[in-house]
Amino acid sequence: MEILRDYGLIFIPFALSILYVIEPLFMSKLANSYESEDQKSLKRKKIMLYRQIKELEMEYDIGNINNKDFTKMRIELKKEVSAIIAQLKSK
Repeated sequence: MEILRDYGLIFIPFALSILYVIEPLFMSKLANSYESEDQKSLKRKKIMLYRQIKELEMEYDIGNINNKDFTKMRIELKKEVSAIIAQLKSK
């Protein structure tokens, strides 16, 4: 059993050093997956904002929101959508 413990004490630092050396090879793949995740989340957020604009217009048509609040909220939502579209085009 002492032999296993001795080899374990040698193997652990060896394995950690190998992982440290190999890590940059895998980090580029992880960075690419994060970028695709980021684009997916931006696309989802864009769709959600479009839905919010549509719901806001429906609320305005029904008469639940006055004109001043409607225009203010619609402009804010459109600014957010424009920023997201700009981010998506830059990538």
